[in-house]
Formats: sequence, C-alpha cells, structure tokens
Amino acid sequence: MKDVIQTVGAYAGIISLLGVVVLAMLAFSQARDLRRLREWAGGAPERDAEVREVSELVADERSQELKALADREQRRLERTGMAEGSFWDRLGRTGRVLTIIAAVLVLGAGAAYAGTTLLGGDDPASTGGKKSNQASATVEKPADIRTAVLNGTGGAQVGLANEYATVLEDDGFRMGTVTDATETFTSSVVMFSPGNEIAAKKVGRAVGINATEPITPEVADIVGGAMATAIIGTDNSALPGG
Repeated sequence: MKDVIQTVGAYAGIISLLGVVVLAMLAFSQARDLRRLREWAGGAPERDAEVREVSELVADERSQELKALADREQRRLERTGMAEGSFWDRLGRTGRVLTIIAAVLVLGAGAAYAGTTLLGGDDPASTGGKKSNQASATVEKPADIRTAVLNGTGGAQVGLANEYATVLEDDGFRMGTVTDATETFTSSVVMFSPGNEIAAKKVGRAVGINATEPITPEVADIVGGAMATAIIGTDNSALPGG
C-alpha cells in the first residue's frame, strides 16, 4: 500500500507540475494579448479623432483669448495716446473731407480727359487733319464753294482777276471777292481757309493752278470768308479753254 501511495504521489506531482507550467504559459499569453488590446484601444481612430477635437477646441479658445487680449491692449494704447490708430483716423474730420474732395476732383478731371480724347473734342489742334478732311469731304459741288480771285501781278495785267472769275463762275463756283492783291506774287496759287483744301484743289483745276497752301492773314483780310482764293501771279498761263 505504501508503494502505491508513493507511485501515485509521484505521478500526481508530475501532473501538478505540468499543470502549473501550462497555467503559467496561458497567463503569459493572455497578459501579452491584453497588453496589445490596450495599445490598440489607445491608438484607435476614434481615440485619435477625440484627441484632435479636444486639441482644436483648446487651440481655438486660446486664439480667442489672445485676440481679446490684443484688442484690449490696443484700446488701452489708443486711450493713452501711445497708439497712432489707422491712417483714416489720424486724418481727422477736416483731413477726411479734403481727401474726399481731392479724389472727386481727380476722378472728374480723368473723366473729362477721357471723354475729350474719345469723342475728339472741338479743338482743331487736337483733331488735326481729320477735321480738315471731314470739312472738305462735305464739299461736293462748285456751287457750295465760295471763291475769291486776286490779281497778284502787281498791276502788270489789268483785268486779269475778272477773267479768272468769269471762268470760275461759268464752271458753277460761287464767286465772292474779285480784286487786286496788296502784293505781287511770282507764282500763282490757290489759298484755302481751314478745312477747305479739297475745295482749293477743285478751284485750281478749274483755272489751271496746281499749287495750294493755307491762306495768309493778309489775304484773309481781303477776301473775307472765302473758302478758296485763286491768286494769279506773274507766271500765269492761258486759262483752260481760253
């Protein structure tokens, strides 16, 4: 009996030892799995979102606090005169009014200049040849051209102005002053008032004079408002058809 007990006790001890080893291994494995589970729970996406949300709330609250502190400090400095304030505030009421008036004047001047440039204005110097060409283009018939004739031969050929005037009148030109020039011209020319260069060329073709030029003040005083003035010089040749 004693031998049986010893044998059974030996086997029981071995089995107990094996059970302890197995239990230890199971405990170790469960502890490792539990640690991994805790680590995963700490780094889960939901946890990260919560952490970010809390961080953003804290940062927003801190930003609002700093802004409030800065505004309070700015108001304090303005009250004590240490802060200059904005440029518009520093101008004062009078300065602001003057600034607005100056801006209106500048804008008005710019608009007037733009309108004058785009519309062309009425200044002959600004329109140049364009206005002259437009005025000349309106002359279509000889009857629309008021014409004058001056004898510029210095009295060498009496009645020459009337001969030329007769030719022009027969061609349908509207005659004006027909008289002698106050000076002698060696070359015949047709002078034109501003904007009537084409009219002068028509008159010149009618009496065989190719030269044209703007009217001089001295001639303008004699012929009044003539659009084209034929001045017969000492180089005059036979009239066309004469």
